[in-house]
Amino acid sequence: MMTPSDFFPAISPEMARERFLIKDASWAERFKENFNQFIIAPLEYSWPVIKLPLPPSRTRNHALIVVESGQVDVTVGHQAYTLRSQELVIVPALQIFTIHAIREDSIGFMSFISQELLLTTSGESDFDFLKLTGNPHVTLPDAQTHYVKTILNRLVIDYQESGAARTDLIRPYLLALFAEINRVYVGTITATTDAGDRLVQRFMDLLTIRIRETRSASQFADWLNVSPNHLNKVVKSRTGKSPSVWIDERVVLEAKVLLFQSDLTVTQIAQEMGFSDPSTFGKLFRKYAQMSPTAFRNQYVDATFE
Repeated sequence: MMTPSDFFPAISPEMARERFLIKDASWAERFKENFNQFIIAPLEYSWPVIKLPLPPSRTRNHALIVVESGQVDVTVGHQAYTLRSQELVIVPALQIFTIHAIREDSIGFMSFISQELLLTTSGESDFDFLKLTGNPHVTLPDAQTHYVKTILNRLVIDYQESGAARTDLIRPYLLALFAEINRVYVGTITATTDAGDRLVQRFMDLLTIRIRETRSASQFADWLNVSPNHLNKVVKSRTGKSPSVWIDERVVLEAKVLLFQSDLTVTQIAQEMGFSDPSTFGKLFRKYAQMSPTAFRNQYVDATFE
């Protein structure tokens, strides 16, 4: 089975810096040695230089946004979140996300972390929220808020002093940070989900990793070992949208990433997404994005290079 990394581009923090940020007097101070591996900054220090709203994007690193106060509006995959006090999102590497807005009084942290820094001695990362289909949103109780804030402040100091060079210090702090978050995350997992909820989750899992292979709801039903009618009934009753709509929306979301993060032509992107006729792709894109693929690309190209 193919994964998103096999056929969709993911940008590095260095590429994101060039595309998403305004170059200011503190540029050199912001980007320390090896920042492609790890970078962290207080949210109030970050938001003034981000070109908001960001287009849908996919990065090679995990992204962490923690809000102490204020408000941050983000979308991870198809799900929109409004983050307020003591809330965070963890965007797994290769997941599509965008930052829509950061309120000017917001306080918190923003960090991008390579997968390598989170590997344990066994060579694996055991955090379920780092899976592409995990729930990225966590609300922290008071105790965990204190622990998480303490670790993040320590990481900011280490990054300001030596960038990402001291992995012997950064890795233990990161593992402790994610262990605290995981303690909360595990406690929020509902053990009483029924068969319908599990089917919807399995469908969403497949949608994330197999969208390039087919746009057929019947094929997804076949992979899930259920009838197309049953899949349609369950998904629509639980989410308000049919599997076909979810598939179309995911196609458009993936296409948006390709339009911004690749040099492929619109025709090539249509082919990558399984359309033999570019005009059919264009009609679908306009239906959900309210603009043509070319117009979508141009609005962000113009904004990026102003």
